[in-house]
Amino acid sequence: GDQCWFAENLRTTVYADGAAIPEVTDNAAWAGLSTEARCDYDNDASNVATYGRLYNWYAATDDSELCPTGWHVPTDGEWTALETYLGANGHSGTEGTALKSTSGWNSGNGTDDFGFSALPGGVRDSYDGYFYVAGYGGYWWSSSPSGGNAWVRALDYDDPAINRDDTIPCYGFSVRCLRDAD
Repeated sequence: GDQCWFAENLRTTVYADGAAIPEVTDNAAWAGLSTEARCDYDNDASNVATYGRLYNWYAATDDSELCPTGWHVPTDGEWTALETYLGANGHSGTEGTALKSTSGWNSGNGTDDFGFSALPGGVRDSYDGYFYVAGYGGYWWSSSPSGGNAWVRALDYDDPAINRDDTIPCYGFSVRCLRDAD
């Protein structure tokens, strides 16, 4: 459609204004956060090249702007517009498969029909700060709140769809930036 998305998960350690995004490696500290934070999956920098970094929703929506100038964290409505476009262009019910990379998933690789190259960057849990499902699931923030929660999109290795859910903001998820409208 008219949208232009990053073809990779965000990897930045600084906001658009140059301010550092706090890195939190301690599991207990992550679980108790109500302020912005980032991390590498498993606290292992070697995962960044493939999966990008994980951010909590506080970082994704910080006024300093997580995405570079001219780009933004997509709203729930912008994610929905992407899904609608995919469904209307031959991928109804298989929107997730059309976005998944053709490799990198431990099972259930996609067709990457639109160059989105979605990879399963996993999650950092809000409850215990542990890391889960890299290789099997990818989760991306939207900038839209849902009550005290926030809207997120998920791709799972064994599901051809894009899943929409609202969850608490202290999870660690990937971010895809969307170019600002002209």
